[in-house]
Amino acid sequence: MFFESEPQAVLDDLGDKVVNGLSRSVALARVDLDDYRTMAPGWVATSSERGLGNWIHDRMWTHAAGLLDGVDGVSLVDNEPTREIYIGTRYWLRLKRHHLDGSVSTYPTPTALDFLGQGGTMPLPGLGVVSLIVGYEWVREARQMGTAVLSLRTSADDIVWVVELPDVGELGGGGEVVRPTVPGPKPPTVTMPGDAAQPDKTEGTAQE
Repeated sequence: MFFESEPQAVLDDLGDKVVNGLSRSVALARVDLDDYRTMAPGWVATSSERGLGNWIHDRMWTHAAGLLDGVDGVSLVDNEPTREIYIGTRYWLRLKRHHLDGSVSTYPTPTALDFLGQGGTMPLPGLGVVSLIVGYEWVREARQMGTAVLSLRTSADDIVWVVELPDVGELGGGGEVVRPTVPGPKPPTVTMPGDAAQPDKTEGTAQE
């Protein structure tokens, strides 16, 4: 099965331009966060986890869109509340922060569950895709962005792997595979929306 592939095979398939662009978007968002903290330390300190995560997501998306624009085979879809990156006819990416155990936070809407469970399709009928999550490790106690990472999972509660992306400028080779800190599959953290009447809108509010 494809999902048994090593992460390096996925990185090779994505290509250096895409991998480096994704890694650089995290690095640039990290710089933005440092600038934000310098200019308005009180705002950062009093921001909610979700609010700060959304702010970082906006910065990361802005950089990714600029860096990947014009790259062959890359399509970016910014249709709030959902932002997605399609690579060729195989890969479907979303941007999210990762907790240190590899888990991510999301709202359990049908679209989100399809994405996590590898149940999505490309806009063209009949073309299945591999869902990947790109982002960064979040050091919650320090409220700092850590390593840029890419993850693959086959269901909402089954993390296949989390891999560090190469540092900016390092185009060759993949990073060290990061395993969950506890044995066995680790489910993503599921946060229920406050207003269940608008599930589609709430999915995008926790971009993280």
